[in-house]
Amino acid sequence: MSENASEHQSNQSRRKFMKQSLATLATTGLVVNPALTSGAFAASTELIKVGLVGCGGRGTGAAAQTLRADSNVELVALADAFGDQLEQSYQNLKKTDVQDRVKIDAEHKFVGFDAFQKLIDSDVDLVILATPPHFRPQHLQACIDAGKHVFCEKPVAVDAPGIRSVLKTTAEAKKKNLTIVSGLCWRYETGMQQMVDKIHNGGIGDIVALHSTRYLGGVAKMVKRQPEWSDMEYQMRNWYYYTWLSGDFNTEQFVHELDKQSWVMGEYPVSCYSTGGRQTRTGEDYGQIFDHFSTVYEYANGVKFVASTRHQLGCSSMFVDTVSGTEGTATLMKYQIEGKNPWKGARRRTNMHQLEHDAMYKALRNGEVINNGEYMANSSMMGIIARMSAYTGKTLTWEQAMNSQEDLSPAKYDMAMSLPEPRVATPGVTPFV
Repeated sequence: MSENASEHQSNQSRRKFMKQSLATLATTGLVVNPALTSGAFAASTELIKVGLVGCGGRGTGAAAQTLRADSNVELVALADAFGDQLEQSYQNLKKTDVQDRVKIDAEHKFVGFDAFQKLIDSDVDLVILATPPHFRPQHLQACIDAGKHVFCEKPVAVDAPGIRSVLKTTAEAKKKNLTIVSGLCWRYETGMQQMVDKIHNGGIGDIVALHSTRYLGGVAKMVKRQPEWSDMEYQMRNWYYYTWLSGDFNTEQFVHELDKQSWVMGEYPVSCYSTGGRQTRTGEDYGQIFDHFSTVYEYANGVKFVASTRHQLGCSSMFVDTVSGTEGTATLMKYQIEGKNPWKGARRRTNMHQLEHDAMYKALRNGEVINNGEYMANSSMMGIIARMSAYTGKTLTWEQAMNSQEDLSPAKYDMAMSLPEPRVATPGVTPFV
């Protein structure tokens, strides 16, 4: 058999597998495992008590969306490292259309590094995890150990040890029939589900290449340091700009594009090489993260995924994902296929952030279990392996990266402690660990 014929057969087999698998999926496009569980809330009138860990903007938004998803859900506890952040979140939630179900007394406002455990140990049924991603593996494990269902924001780790922990916890959640819904919300967006379904059913033939670009201006500048702040508090309040807390911006934000293309491919790459650096976000005002990355991922069948992202003010913005096939090209964000089988879907009309919560409570009410743990971990790893490659200047295999021993955790968690200012990575000098 020729090399081209072999590759064609491989692509056909993958597409056949995808088609068969999709036939078993729920309308969310995600694997839903029917299983009546002791933690199911089959009666629509049964109250589900929710706690929020991580009271920033995304966490506050997720809490409101979770309340809108089911009329018999109450938010009964908040946890955050900082009391002022927690109180701001609480006040904002009390101004929403679901304020009547924000029922949090003073005894259920937990502050500090151990706040997550205090919340888990309180009388909650489901926990929303929305802290900086560094803490996600520890918090997710604690939730599953305690038998709690979880809504888990993206990404879910900042290093390989964290990813390995999440995968282990995911397996444990499956044994316990506990739900883990991921904040990788494009998988719940109905237009994108139709778009990906068209590709999986041969709409562009065999996939030959993928490309994603996300060029934006970036996020807000770092919060000015106050005289009374320790190093830990300063970095925690500016978590986005420190790799140990955010994973760098390609992991924290570009993960959506990495996940969309992983969903399209139905598998993860075998290797990657990446470059990146800091050209506009320089100096102490921008911590240690890069402001641009360009990465090439390679899959087992030779297909390449070119992924490029930047956060640089004053530059052109661009937001596009394309998938090229033997019979056409799909432009994901336009819901469009050009080629042998032209197709144009409706522009996005659904609130994907809301839909993921809707699906979660629908499953709980039906005695079903959703577990998004594996893809949320592996898609997060897509960002991590690219960062590792860009920081070190090395081509890395998926196996190498997954087995990395680099643990970005501090020696301990103490808000008063001193921390060294993390160094900006230098490709060719920064080692792979």
